[in-house]
Amino acid sequence: MSKAQAALDKALAFLDGAQLPSGEFRVVTSLRRDMAGDCEPDPSIFPTALVAHCLSFTPEAEAMRQRALAFLLTQRDRHGLWRHWTKDHPFFRQLPPDMDDTCCVSAALAAGGSAEIADPALLLANRDAEGMFLTWIMPRARWTGLTHMRVTLPQLRHLVTLWFFFKKTSAAPGDVDAGVNANCLHYLGDFPGQERVVARLVEILRQGGEADADKWYENRFVLWYFFARALGGRSAEARELLLARLDAAAPGSALELALSIAARLYCGATPPGSLIETLLAAQSADGSWPRAPVYFGGRERRRDGSLAPAHPDTPHWGSEEMTTGFCIEALKRSLPAAAA
Repeated sequence: MSKAQAALDKALAFLDGAQLPSGEFRVVTSLRRDMAGDCEPDPSIFPTALVAHCLSFTPEAEAMRQRALAFLLTQRDRHGLWRHWTKDHPFFRQLPPDMDDTCCVSAALAAGGSAEIADPALLLANRDAEGMFLTWIMPRARWTGLTHMRVTLPQLRHLVTLWFFFKKTSAAPGDVDAGVNANCLHYLGDFPGQERVVARLVEILRQGGEADADKWYENRFVLWYFFARALGGRSAEARELLLARLDAAAPGSALELALSIAARLYCGATPPGSLIETLLAAQSADGSWPRAPVYFGGRERRRDGSLAPAHPDTPHWGSEEMTTGFCIEALKRSLPAAAA
Protein backbone atom coordinates (compact mmCIF):
# COMPACT_ATOMS: atom_id res chain seq x y z
CA MET A 1 0.00 0.00 0.00
CA SER A 2 1.34 3.46 -0.87
CA LYS A 3 1.97 6.11 1.77
CA ALA A 4 -0.69 8.27 0.19
CA GLN A 5 -3.29 5.48 0.29
CA ALA A 6 -2.48 4.71 3.92
CA ALA A 7 -2.85 8.39 4.80
CA LEU A 8 -6.13 8.54 2.89
CA ASP A 9 -7.49 5.53 4.76
CA LYS A 10 -6.59 7.09 8.12
CA ALA A 11 -8.16 10.39 7.08
CA LEU A 12 -11.41 8.73 6.04
CA ALA A 13 -11.56 6.85 9.34
CA PHE A 14 -11.07 10.11 11.24
CA LEU A 15 -13.74 11.95 9.27
CA ASP A 16 -16.20 9.06 9.60
CA GLY A 17 -15.74 9.09 13.37
CA ALA A 18 -15.99 12.87 13.58
CA GLN A 19 -19.17 13.23 11.52
CA LEU A 20 -22.07 14.20 13.78
CA PRO A 21 -25.17 11.95 13.98
CA SER A 22 -27.07 14.56 11.95
CA GLY A 23 -24.60 14.17 9.08
CA GLU A 24 -23.08 17.60 9.73
CA PHE A 25 -19.35 18.19 9.84
CA ARG A 26 -18.27 20.37 12.72
CA VAL A 27 -16.88 23.89 12.33
CA VAL A 28 -15.50 26.16 15.02
CA THR A 29 -14.82 29.87 15.18
CA SER A 30 -11.97 31.86 16.66
CA LEU A 31 -10.85 35.48 16.79
CA ARG A 32 -7.30 34.29 16.16
CA ARG A 33 -6.12 33.91 12.58
CA ASP A 34 -4.12 30.82 13.54
CA MET A 35 -7.17 29.37 15.34
CA ALA A 36 -4.90 28.27 18.19
CA GLY A 37 -6.30 27.68 21.64
CA ASP A 38 -9.97 27.47 22.52
CA CYS A 39 -12.49 27.76 19.71
CA GLU A 40 -16.27 27.92 19.84
CA PRO A 41 -18.52 25.52 17.90
CA ASP A 42 -20.68 27.37 15.38
CA PRO A 43 -23.12 25.05 13.55
CA SER A 44 -23.12 26.17 9.91
CA ILE A 45 -24.09 24.89 6.48
CA PHE A 46 -21.07 25.83 4.38
CA PRO A 47 -18.49 23.46 5.90
CA THR A 48 -20.60 20.37 5.30
CA ALA A 49 -21.27 21.45 1.71
CA LEU A 50 -17.54 21.81 1.06
CA VAL A 51 -16.63 18.51 2.70
CA ALA A 52 -19.38 16.72 0.76
CA HIS A 53 -17.85 18.03 -2.46
CA CYS A 54 -14.39 16.88 -1.38
CA LEU A 55 -15.73 13.38 -0.66
CA SER A 56 -17.35 13.11 -4.08
CA PHE A 57 -14.01 11.96 -5.55
CA THR A 58 -13.77 9.02 -3.13
CA PRO A 59 -16.21 6.15 -3.74
CA GLU A 60 -15.33 4.49 -0.42
CA ALA A 61 -16.68 7.60 1.36
CA GLU A 62 -20.10 7.40 -0.31
CA ALA A 63 -22.04 6.49 2.85
CA MET A 64 -20.44 9.40 4.67
CA ARG A 65 -21.19 11.76 1.80
CA GLN A 66 -24.84 10.68 1.64
CA ARG A 67 -25.25 11.39 5.36
CA ALA A 68 -23.84 14.86 4.75
CA LEU A 69 -26.21 15.46 1.84
CA ALA A 70 -29.16 14.32 3.93
CA PHE A 71 -28.18 16.89 6.56
CA LEU A 72 -27.96 19.63 3.93
CA LEU A 73 -31.47 18.80 2.73
CA THR A 74 -32.83 19.30 6.24
CA GLN A 75 -31.49 22.87 6.13
CA ARG A 76 -33.22 23.83 2.87
CA ASP A 77 -35.85 26.54 3.21
CA ARG A 78 -39.25 26.38 1.53
CA HIS A 79 -37.89 28.30 -1.46
CA GLY A 80 -35.01 25.88 -2.00
CA LEU A 81 -32.36 28.24 -0.61
CA TRP A 82 -29.79 28.05 2.16
CA ARG A 83 -28.34 30.44 4.75
CA HIS A 84 -24.99 30.28 6.50
CA TRP A 85 -26.16 29.04 9.89
CA THR A 86 -28.21 25.94 10.65
CA LYS A 87 -31.91 26.26 11.41
CA ASP A 88 -31.39 25.69 15.13
CA HIS A 89 -28.69 28.36 15.39
CA PRO A 90 -29.82 31.30 17.56
CA PHE A 91 -28.90 33.79 14.81
CA PHE A 92 -30.39 31.84 11.89
CA ARG A 93 -33.21 34.30 11.20
CA GLN A 94 -30.96 37.35 11.38
CA LEU A 95 -29.50 36.95 7.91
CA PRO A 96 -30.96 36.42 4.44
CA PRO A 97 -30.25 33.44 2.18
CA ASP A 98 -27.03 33.81 0.23
CA MET A 99 -25.62 32.68 -3.08
CA ASP A 100 -22.45 31.11 -1.66
CA ASP A 101 -24.15 28.62 0.64
CA THR A 102 -26.99 27.99 -1.81
CA CYS A 103 -24.70 27.29 -4.77
CA CYS A 104 -22.18 25.16 -2.88
CA VAL A 105 -24.94 23.10 -1.26
CA SER A 106 -26.81 22.73 -4.55
CA ALA A 107 -23.66 21.67 -6.41
CA ALA A 108 -22.92 19.02 -3.76
CA LEU A 109 -26.51 17.75 -3.86
CA ALA A 110 -26.60 17.65 -7.66
CA ALA A 111 -23.33 15.70 -7.76
CA GLY A 112 -24.90 13.24 -5.31
CA GLY A 113 -27.93 12.69 -7.50
CA SER A 114 -30.45 14.86 -5.64
CA ALA A 115 -33.01 16.93 -7.50
CA GLU A 116 -33.73 19.06 -4.41
CA ILE A 117 -31.50 21.91 -5.55
CA ALA A 118 -31.88 25.65 -6.01
CA ASP A 119 -33.79 26.87 -9.04
CA PRO A 120 -31.20 28.24 -11.49
CA ALA A 121 -33.70 30.82 -12.80
CA LEU A 122 -34.05 32.29 -9.32
CA LEU A 123 -30.29 32.54 -8.92
CA LEU A 124 -29.77 34.02 -12.36
CA ALA A 125 -32.21 36.79 -11.41
CA ASN A 126 -29.94 37.68 -8.48
CA ARG A 127 -27.39 39.56 -10.60
CA ASP A 128 -26.44 43.21 -10.84
CA ALA A 129 -26.58 45.43 -13.94
CA GLU A 130 -23.16 44.16 -15.05
CA GLY A 131 -24.19 40.51 -14.88
CA MET A 132 -22.30 39.67 -11.68
CA PHE A 133 -23.96 37.65 -8.94
CA LEU A 134 -24.99 39.54 -5.83
CA THR A 135 -24.00 37.74 -2.63
CA TRP A 136 -27.30 38.18 -0.78
CA ILE A 137 -30.64 36.87 -2.04
CA MET A 138 -32.96 39.69 -1.04
CA PRO A 139 -35.46 42.21 -2.47
CA ARG A 140 -34.09 44.69 -4.98
CA ALA A 141 -35.36 48.14 -5.94
CA ARG A 142 -35.92 47.03 -9.54
CA TRP A 143 -37.80 44.37 -11.46
CA THR A 144 -36.10 41.01 -10.90
CA GLY A 145 -38.79 38.72 -12.25
CA LEU A 146 -41.80 37.06 -10.69
CA THR A 147 -39.93 34.11 -9.17
CA HIS A 148 -37.25 36.22 -7.50
CA MET A 149 -39.74 38.76 -6.20
CA ARG A 150 -42.12 36.09 -4.89
CA VAL A 151 -39.25 34.58 -2.89
CA THR A 152 -37.62 37.78 -1.63
CA LEU A 153 -40.42 40.30 -1.05
CA PRO A 154 -41.68 38.50 2.10
CA GLN A 155 -38.36 39.51 3.72
CA LEU A 156 -39.73 43.04 3.90
CA ARG A 157 -41.93 41.89 6.77
CA HIS A 158 -38.70 41.61 8.75
CA LEU A 159 -37.15 44.79 7.47
CA VAL A 160 -35.80 45.84 10.89
CA THR A 161 -33.97 42.53 11.27
CA LEU A 162 -32.55 42.88 7.77
CA TRP A 163 -31.46 46.44 8.47
CA PHE A 164 -29.67 45.42 11.67
CA PHE A 165 -27.85 42.62 9.85
CA PHE A 166 -26.34 45.02 7.35
CA LYS A 167 -25.79 47.69 10.00
CA LYS A 168 -23.96 45.44 12.46
CA THR A 169 -21.82 43.42 10.05
CA SER A 170 -19.48 44.12 7.15
CA ALA A 171 -22.11 42.78 4.74
CA ALA A 172 -23.83 45.21 2.35
CA PRO A 173 -26.92 44.67 0.16
CA GLY A 174 -24.89 45.31 -3.00
CA ASP A 175 -22.03 42.92 -2.20
CA VAL A 176 -20.44 41.35 -5.27
CA ASP A 177 -17.73 38.89 -4.20
CA ALA A 178 -15.37 37.06 -6.53
CA GLY A 179 -15.25 33.79 -4.60
CA VAL A 180 -19.03 33.76 -4.42
CA ASN A 181 -19.25 34.33 -8.19
CA ALA A 182 -16.80 31.49 -8.77
CA ASN A 183 -18.99 29.19 -6.70
CA CYS A 184 -22.04 30.31 -8.68
CA LEU A 185 -20.22 29.34 -11.88
CA HIS A 186 -19.33 25.99 -10.35
CA TYR A 187 -22.97 25.17 -9.64
CA LEU A 188 -24.75 26.71 -12.60
CA GLY A 189 -22.46 25.46 -15.38
CA ASP A 190 -23.40 26.97 -18.74
CA PHE A 191 -25.91 29.81 -18.59
CA PRO A 192 -26.70 33.03 -20.49
CA GLY A 193 -24.24 35.73 -19.43
CA GLN A 194 -21.62 33.40 -17.98
CA GLU A 195 -18.95 35.01 -20.15
CA ARG A 196 -19.29 38.25 -18.15
CA VAL A 197 -18.57 36.47 -14.88
CA VAL A 198 -15.69 34.52 -16.39
CA ALA A 199 -14.19 37.68 -17.88
CA ARG A 200 -14.39 39.54 -14.57
CA LEU A 201 -12.73 36.73 -12.61
CA VAL A 202 -9.97 36.38 -15.20
CA GLU A 203 -9.45 40.16 -15.07
CA ILE A 204 -9.00 39.95 -11.29
CA LEU A 205 -6.28 37.36 -11.80
CA ARG A 206 -4.69 39.34 -14.62
CA GLN A 207 -4.46 42.46 -12.45
CA GLY A 208 -3.42 40.62 -9.28
CA GLY A 209 -6.56 41.86 -7.55
CA GLU A 210 -7.33 38.90 -5.30
CA ALA A 211 -6.71 40.85 -2.08
CA ASP A 212 -9.70 43.12 -2.76
CA ALA A 213 -11.86 40.63 -4.64
CA ASP A 214 -13.90 39.03 -1.88
CA LYS A 215 -14.94 40.12 1.62
CA TRP A 216 -15.18 36.63 3.08
CA TYR A 217 -12.08 34.80 1.83
CA GLU A 218 -8.94 36.24 3.31
CA ASN A 219 -6.79 33.25 2.39
CA ARG A 220 -5.61 33.51 -1.22
CA PHE A 221 -5.29 29.72 -1.50
CA VAL A 222 -9.01 29.34 -0.74
CA LEU A 223 -9.84 31.88 -3.42
CA TRP A 224 -7.50 30.21 -5.93
CA TYR A 225 -9.17 26.85 -5.22
CA PHE A 226 -12.62 28.28 -5.94
CA PHE A 227 -11.33 30.08 -9.05
CA ALA A 228 -9.66 26.91 -10.32
CA ARG A 229 -12.77 24.81 -9.68
CA ALA A 230 -14.91 27.27 -11.64
CA LEU A 231 -12.50 28.41 -14.35
CA GLY A 232 -10.21 25.42 -14.89
CA GLY A 233 -12.43 24.03 -17.62
CA ARG A 234 -13.48 27.40 -19.01
CA SER A 235 -10.43 29.58 -19.61
CA ALA A 236 -6.90 28.77 -20.75
CA GLU A 237 -5.75 32.18 -19.53
CA ALA A 238 -7.20 31.54 -16.09
CA ARG A 239 -5.40 28.20 -15.90
CA GLU A 240 -2.11 29.82 -16.84
CA LEU A 241 -2.52 32.66 -14.35
CA LEU A 242 -3.60 30.37 -11.52
CA LEU A 243 -0.71 27.97 -12.04
CA ALA A 244 1.71 30.88 -12.06
CA ARG A 245 0.26 32.11 -8.77
CA LEU A 246 0.46 28.66 -7.21
CA ASP A 247 4.04 28.14 -8.37
CA ALA A 248 5.07 31.44 -6.81
CA ALA A 249 3.33 30.96 -3.46
CA ALA A 250 4.61 28.83 -0.59
CA PRO A 251 1.79 27.11 1.34
CA GLY A 252 1.99 27.86 5.04
CA SER A 253 -0.35 25.17 6.40
CA ALA A 254 -1.78 21.76 5.59
CA LEU A 255 -4.94 23.49 4.40
CA GLU A 256 -2.97 25.59 1.92
CA LEU A 257 -1.01 22.54 0.76
CA ALA A 258 -4.22 20.66 0.02
CA LEU A 259 -5.82 23.62 -1.73
CA SER A 260 -2.69 24.17 -3.81
CA ILE A 261 -2.68 20.53 -4.93
CA ALA A 262 -6.41 20.46 -5.72
CA ALA A 263 -6.32 23.79 -7.57
CA ARG A 264 -3.52 22.53 -9.80
CA LEU A 265 -5.56 19.45 -10.62
CA TYR A 266 -8.56 21.59 -11.59
CA CYS A 267 -6.20 23.40 -13.97
CA GLY A 268 -5.07 20.13 -15.52
CA ALA A 269 -1.58 20.19 -13.98
CA THR A 270 0.22 17.47 -12.04
CA PRO A 271 1.09 18.65 -8.52
CA PRO A 272 4.77 18.52 -7.54
CA GLY A 273 5.59 15.43 -5.52
CA SER A 274 7.17 17.62 -2.87
CA LEU A 275 3.78 19.16 -2.06
CA ILE A 276 2.23 15.74 -1.58
CA GLU A 277 5.11 14.53 0.57
CA THR A 278 4.87 17.63 2.76
CA LEU A 279 1.12 17.13 3.12
CA LEU A 280 1.60 13.49 4.14
CA ALA A 281 4.16 14.52 6.75
CA ALA A 282 1.71 17.03 8.26
CA GLN A 283 -0.98 14.44 9.05
CA SER A 284 -1.77 13.98 12.74
CA ALA A 285 -1.70 10.60 14.45
CA ASP A 286 -5.52 10.42 14.49
CA GLY A 287 -5.68 10.79 10.71
CA SER A 288 -6.70 14.45 10.65
CA TRP A 289 -4.85 17.58 9.60
CA PRO A 290 -4.75 20.74 11.76
CA ARG A 291 -7.56 23.26 11.60
CA ALA A 292 -7.00 26.54 9.82
CA PRO A 293 -9.40 29.32 8.78
CA VAL A 294 -11.23 28.73 5.49
CA TYR A 295 -13.33 31.90 5.66
CA PHE A 296 -13.89 34.77 8.03
CA GLY A 297 -16.35 37.46 9.05
CA GLY A 298 -15.55 39.93 6.32
CA ARG A 299 -14.15 43.40 5.72
CA GLU A 300 -15.74 46.72 4.86
CA ARG A 301 -15.48 47.76 1.23
CA ARG A 302 -14.24 51.33 0.76
CA ARG A 303 -15.68 53.71 -1.80
CA ASP A 304 -12.70 53.15 -4.09
CA GLY A 305 -13.50 49.44 -4.20
CA SER A 306 -10.66 48.29 -1.96
CA LEU A 307 -11.26 46.35 1.23
CA ALA A 308 -10.41 47.83 4.61
CA PRO A 309 -8.32 45.83 7.11
CA ALA A 310 -10.38 43.41 9.15
CA HIS A 311 -11.49 44.46 12.61
CA PRO A 312 -9.51 42.70 15.39
CA ASP A 313 -12.72 41.03 16.58
CA THR A 314 -13.50 39.46 13.19
CA PRO A 315 -14.19 35.72 13.64
CA HIS A 316 -12.53 33.01 11.56
CA TRP A 317 -14.13 29.64 10.73
CA GLY A 318 -12.41 26.31 10.24
CA SER A 319 -11.97 22.85 11.75
CA GLU A 320 -9.92 19.70 11.56
CA GLU A 321 -12.82 18.17 9.63
CA MET A 322 -12.75 20.89 6.98
CA THR A 323 -8.99 20.74 6.52
CA THR A 324 -9.12 16.96 6.38
CA GLY A 325 -11.86 17.08 3.74
CA PHE A 326 -9.66 19.18 1.44
CA CYS A 327 -6.70 16.88 2.14
CA ILE A 328 -8.78 13.85 1.20
CA GLU A 329 -9.73 15.47 -2.10
CA ALA A 330 -6.12 16.43 -2.84
CA LEU A 331 -4.74 12.98 -2.05
CA LYS A 332 -7.45 10.97 -3.77
CA ARG A 333 -7.28 12.98 -6.99
CA SER A 334 -3.47 12.83 -7.09
CA LEU A 335 -3.18 9.25 -5.86
CA PRO A 336 -1.80 7.66 -9.05
CA ALA A 337 1.00 10.24 -9.11
CA ALA A 338 1.51 9.96 -5.36
CA ALA A 339 1.78 6.17 -5.21
CA ALA A 340 5.07 5.04 -3.79
